Amino acid sequence: MDGLKYFQVQMSLEKGSHLPGVNITEYFTKVEFVSAVNTQISPASYVFLVEYENPDVFDKRIDLDLSFQIEEVLLKTDHYAYVVAKLPGPLGALVQSTEGCWFASPSSLSRRNGLMWTIQGTATGLKEARDLISKIIPGELKMRISKTVASDWISAPRLPSRRHEVMKKAVDLGYYSTPRGCTQRDIADSLGIRQGTVAEHLQSAEGSIINSWSKQTSDNSHS
Repeated sequence: MDGLKYFQVQMSLEKGSHLPGVNITEYFTKVEFVSAVNTQISPASYVFLVEYENPDVFDKRIDLDLSFQIEEVLLKTDHYAYVVAKLPGPLGALVQSTEGCWFASPSSLSRRNGLMWTIQGTATGLKEARDLISKIIPGELKMRISKTVASDWISAPRLPSRRHEVMKKAVDLGYYSTPRGCTQRDIADSLGIRQGTVAEHLQSAEGSIINSWSKQTSDNSHS
């Protein structure tokens, strides 16, 4: 039985200069896909790791409305941050609208290496996505087609039952949607717990997911 497959698209910033997403590199040295947050809305929202030279980048008005809409900053340091953002540009819309495929890790855009997207899915979905991408980016394009996805692909960490319940309720009520569909108070009222407890569970769950992703991608890069 055939399993899920994936293909990777690679191109330089020069080749993709006509795409609105390229101007992300004016603000960030690298943007790396971490995980999906909500793909039931359009455009979908995802968690990204963004790297930058100036920590004041978020103090400016980031003019990325056509390519990279930042909804929330989950964690920020002097050189990198984890953000929830949408991809309303042509590549993001193409993948989301194609049945049977989705973004996967590793996927990134950087000043140094250009664009590299990993798209995972069924054979039919990937063929359709690949044909559509060839129309958006005409000419020769570097693509690598895989065999069946291995079982050791990055997975979400197992959360304690109560923390999982709070995170699931937050997603169900639209806490990570844009506009936000509920508040932490709404989640607390729905579960019959304190708002402070909800905040602690969400922060811990987000931290577990991000730390798990960071460890797994680091391990995979050395394997």
